[in-house]
Amino acid sequence: MTRPYSLFIFVVVSCLAVTCARDYPSTTPHAPAVVNPPAGGLPGQQQPAAQRRLFLGNDKLRVGIDLNMGGAITYLAEAGSSENMVNNPDLGRQIQTSIYAGPINYEQNNKKPPAQWPYLGWNPVQAGDYYLYPAQIVSYQQTDNLIYVKTIPHIWPLLNEPAECTFEHWITIKDNTVHVRCRVAVSRADTTQYDARTQETPCVYLNGPYDRMITYTGLKPFTNDAISEFTERQVTNRYASENWAALLNAKGRGVGLYKPGQVRFRTGAFGIPHVGSEFDVSAGYINSEEFLLVDHNGEYEFEYTLIVGSLPDIRQYVYNQPRPPLSPNYTFSNDRLGWFYINTTDRGWPIQNELNVQWARNNKKDVSFRIASPLHFWYASNVPKIQVEAAFQTKGTVARLSWRKPDEVDFMETEGRYVDFPITGDGQFRTYEINTSQLSGWDGVISQISLTSPPSQYSYENGSRVRVRSVTTKN
Repeated sequence: MTRPYSLFIFVVVSCLAVTCARDYPSTTPHAPAVVNPPAGGLPGQQQPAAQRRLFLGNDKLRVGIDLNMGGAITYLAEAGSSENMVNNPDLGRQIQTSIYAGPINYEQNNKKPPAQWPYLGWNPVQAGDYYLYPAQIVSYQQTDNLIYVKTIPHIWPLLNEPAECTFEHWITIKDNTVHVRCRVAVSRADTTQYDARTQETPCVYLNGPYDRMITYTGLKPFTNDAISEFTERQVTNRYASENWAALLNAKGRGVGLYKPGQVRFRTGAFGIPHVGSEFDVSAGYINSEEFLLVDHNGEYEFEYTLIVGSLPDIRQYVYNQPRPPLSPNYTFSNDRLGWFYINTTDRGWPIQNELNVQWARNNKKDVSFRIASPLHFWYASNVPKIQVEAAFQTKGTVARLSWRKPDEVDFMETEGRYVDFPITGDGQFRTYEINTSQLSGWDGVISQISLTSPPSQYSYENGSRVRVRSVTTKN
C-alpha cells in the first residue's frame, strides 16, 4: 500500500502474483511509479491531522502511535535521537495494517473510487482514507510497556467510509525491538467468498534516507550467507528465506521487519533518493505480503517485530528466534493455516476440523483450480513422504500434488513438478501417502505445494468436493 496524494500515480496490476516474479492473481496494489518531481526538489507536505500520540520508550528506542491516524505507528526513533524515521505525509503510509478482498471495483453508499484507484477492491486501511479522513478509534489503553488500540479502519479510496471490520493492535517493546500483535475481525454484509489476495500485514514506510532495501534471498538461510541489497526502486516481490527485510540509511542503520515463517515480502522506494523527512513524499517501503482469503465473517491474527539498529542487530535478533518448520505439517482444526484457493471456494468461516472445498473450477474457463499452501522454505530431503488425509466426493479417480521452487514464477504443470495419485471418490476419509523421495524433480528447495485435479479429470468435476483434514510430512 502506498497512498501519497501528490506527485505520484498508482498502478494496480491484476495478473499473476510474485514470489520472485509472479505466482498467483495478486491485487495488493503496487507502489506508485514516480512522476518527475518539480524543479527545486521535494515540495513541503502538511501532516494530515493534529497529532495525538501515545509513546513507549526505553534506553534503545521510542515508538508512538497516533490516535488521529487510527492508532497506526507514526513514530519510531532510536533512543537519544529526535529523528522520527516513520513517513507520514498522508494516511496511507505509517507502519500499519491494510487488508484486501473483493470485489475489485468496490463501491459503498454510492461512492466510487477516484480514477487513480480503480482496482483496490475492499481495502480497509488502519490510519484512514485517501481524502485524509482518519479512521475511528473504538478504544485504547496504555500501561508501562503496552499500548492497545482498537480501530474501525476506512476504505482507502472512498470518501469517509468506515469498513465493516475492526483492527486490534497490541504493541510492546523490549530492548531494540517493537513487537506487534494484530487481530482483524470482519463483519461484512456481502457474504460472497472472493479470491484470496496478498495483504499488507504490515506495511512499513520510512523516510527517504531509509531507502536501502536489504534482505536475504538465498538458499542457505540462517548460515550468515551473503545478503542482497536492491537498488531498483520499483516495488518488487522478494523471496526472503530468513523471514525478514530491512530499510537502512547511508550509515547502515534503520529498521528490520521480521515475520515468523513468512518468506514473501515486498521492497520499494519512492520520490527523490536518499532525502526527505516525515511529511515529505520520498520514502522507503517494505511489507509482509502473505496471501489471505478474507471471509465476510472471518477472524485473523498475525504478529511481527520491528528491529531498530544495524544490519547485524537485525539479523542477530532473527537468528535468536525459533526456526520455521522444516517440512509441511498442517492440521486444519480451526484455521486454514495460510492455505488458499485458485478458481474454487470452500464452505467458509469458521473452519471446523477440515477444509471443505469444491473439487472443481468456479467457471468454465480452460484453467485448473488449485488448493495451495502458503509459501515456505523446505529442503526436499526433509520431506521424503507427504500424507494427505482427505475425503473425496467425486466420480474422478486421480488427484494431483504439484510443487514449485523459489525461482519459479508459478506452479509448472511439467514433468518433475507434479505427481498424480489414485483417489477413492466415495466421500470417506482416507490417508493418501505420496513417496516424494522417489519423484523426479523433488529436490533442492521446495517453496510451495498444492492439490488439484489433472486435466484428464475435468469431465468429473460437476458436484465434486474434497474435505481435507491434514497435509503432513512422514519421515
